[in-house]
Amino acid sequence: MKELTIANLDKAAKVEKGLYVIKFSSPTCGPCSTMKPVVEQLGKNNKGLTIYEVDTQKSPELAQHFGVRGVPTIKFCKKRDILYSFTGVTPLGDLQFVVDNINDPYFLEHGEFQKPKKKIPIGMISIVVGIVIVYAILAFSTK
Repeated sequence: MKELTIANLDKAAKVEKGLYVIKFSSPTCGPCSTMKPVVEQLGKNNKGLTIYEVDTQKSPELAQHFGVRGVPTIKFCKKRDILYSFTGVTPLGDLQFVVDNINDPYFLEHGEFQKPKKKIPIGMISIVVGIVIVYAILAFSTK
């Protein structure tokens, strides 16, 4: 992870051509310590992904600039735009999902990821249909 400060922010934004991550944390924050190996693994899994780290105690103005209200906060950026953010302890799978789907057309249009449609299992449909049939038979046979 590279250290990001107010002094090198402009240079970093100009150098980065694709997606990059900014991790805001504090050395006294327990959840931040929990996220450190998760973010490191994200970097190992995605060799071209640059990850910057901001120590909010050393650079509070940078945290304020990005609207960080709690740590750990992870921001996915492209050029000077923040595309997606997480605050708090976040599983590696959620972070990887953002990296893998950041160019999804739905996300690019709406700014959020499309929720998967829930599928009703065939077995559940069969049970409901069976109950309706039994109820209908009982209802008509008592008349």
